[in-house]
Amino acid sequence: MLKVYGSVFSRAGMVMVTLETLGLDYELINIGTRSEASQSADYRRINPTGKVPTLQDGDFFLFETQAILYYLVRKYGKGRLWAQTPEAEADILRWSLYISNQLEVPALDLLLQFKYSGGQPDQQVIDNAATQLQRFLPALEAQLEGKEYLVGGKTIADIHGAMVLSWPKLAGFDYSPYPNVDQWISRILASPENKKVAAAAK
Repeated sequence: MLKVYGSVFSRAGMVMVTLETLGLDYELINIGTRSEASQSADYRRINPTGKVPTLQDGDFFLFETQAILYYLVRKYGKGRLWAQTPEAEADILRWSLYISNQLEVPALDLLLQFKYSGGQPDQQVIDNAATQLQRFLPALEAQLEGKEYLVGGKTIADIHGAMVLSWPKLAGFDYSPYPNVDQWISRILASPENKKVAAAAK
């Protein structure tokens, strides 16, 4: 059985949603972000970064969330959450990397200020993160014009991207200038698979 090391509250949630969407059985090995377990010698043998998630498939261990998502759809997806042409595959990778490279850091900065500032967030960090989001969200907004998903049908780019961009919502970021992005995030998070994973955290 596939094993996922991580927690619902980490990027492992994206892996779990992908597994649920593909209808694959898996076991969650609950390891929290920044936890003692993630820094143990045993865990670092399978993931030298000491971060989560890690996927175990038999004797094969894989870390880095997007690599895990790619592996799952290519090995087990049978075309689901992926594409049928090289052009569409490149488009999925393009938007996944765009979100990772341009939007994930400021999104995470806002989330960390919300979760770990003890009620005293650093306004400069918040302002800088908002500026970066406002710089790069317009391209995503345009891509989603008249579309339910980033590239054709639902893919791993949607699962990863919408979950990343849900983080600023928790910190109160205003998505009203980006209604296509806002509706897309809500649409992906409202899927039965997302709801099932979220319910596991309660």
